[in-house]
Amino acid sequence: MRNYDFECVATQINCGPGTREYIEREWDKAVNRVENWIKTVRICITDINGPKGGINQRCRIVMQTRLGAPIVVQETRERLSSAINVAIRRSVHTLKRKISKKRDQKKQPVHIETQQDAEGLS
Repeated sequence: MRNYDFECVATQINCGPGTREYIEREWDKAVNRVENWIKTVRICITDINGPKGGINQRCRIVMQTRLGAPIVVQETRERLSSAINVAIRRSVHTLKRKISKKRDQKKQPVHIETQQDAEGLS
């Protein structure tokens, strides 16, 4: 069960319940270990060129996290499933990288100047 807001929007594309279930299932699998860092997620899928064909299936993910600035990932592919999978993988990878950086910052030792340090400089 998600403890954050999740929204999936389809524009200019016929997106049935099967596609939405696929997106939710893939998303839930990908964020299993990092979902506590997420506040909101909005996934937008779009057919850019309509029925013309070509590389025109776009998946855009905007994720607001507890780390500050949102993570925005956009992927365009010929197949919608490919665009969805790559966008999910990239957005979760970005979140994990930001979490890792935050944890590394906490591990950095903080040098506190003591009176001996100040006397040694004189």
